[in-house]
Amino acid sequence: MSQSQNDISGFLAFTQALTTSAQGNENVIGLVLVGSTAETFRADEWSDHDFFLIVKPGLGEQFRRNLSWLPDFSDIAFSPRETDHGLKVVYKNGQVLEFAVFEDSELELASVNSWAVPVDKANITSRVLAIRDRTKPRIYTVEEEWSLFLATTLIAIGRARRGELLIAGQGIRTRALNHALGLLRAARVPQADTVHCEDNLDRFRRVEVQFPREAKILNEISEMPVEDGARALLDFVLSLHILDERQISWANVVRSRLGWGVHEHETK
Repeated sequence: MSQSQNDISGFLAFTQALTTSAQGNENVIGLVLVGSTAETFRADEWSDHDFFLIVKPGLGEQFRRNLSWLPDFSDIAFSPRETDHGLKVVYKNGQVLEFAVFEDSELELASVNSWAVPVDKANITSRVLAIRDRTKPRIYTVEEEWSLFLATTLIAIGRARRGELLIAGQGIRTRALNHALGLLRAARVPQADTVHCEDNLDRFRRVEVQFPREAKILNEISEMPVEDGARALLDFVLSLHILDERQISWANVVRSRLGWGVHEHETK
């Protein structure tokens, strides 16, 4: 897709072609746009097309295997199956689609936050509204986030020290960082006028928009070797000043076990 970041005309044209295809197909009962495909003010040249196609009973697999319903389907380079219902499609020009095909009775398997329904032949809009209302991530307390962060760190560094660096890196840079982001959001207010940018399905999205200073620090931490990054991430969370003395004392359990040195000033 050759367009500048501020020119999404090609992106919008594809969405319209997709909508026209879905509307004209007698076996399609709905098209649900999600993410930036629905909220086009967020779209740019790197945006993927994200959507759900809802089809009549018994036809789901047919639509997943035969992609001739897609615009410009002859220009598809490859189309890996990702889940039982979902695929990724990459066109020869590098354009990417991420979508799921649901039969009528399967739509409620989905989760959504940002959405739009340009094709509705079977009460799809009200059903998606209900899905959005019950799409809520697990809400952790600060204490749960912190204790899970510490336990994840212990497990990850143990793996690193036995030589399993790949899984250890995943533990620190993904799982522990996920809890650190939860604590960041509990401790800090996003930049002005960016509250609407939060993705309640993925904490890693748009951190740079809402918390630019902290995002820069966390990105630098994620590029460190695993154990150095784990120690820096621990210090980052403590610097948020969101924990009480009892909770802070738990950090010394981790430091002691890993030989990182106990910080006396952190406990009474």
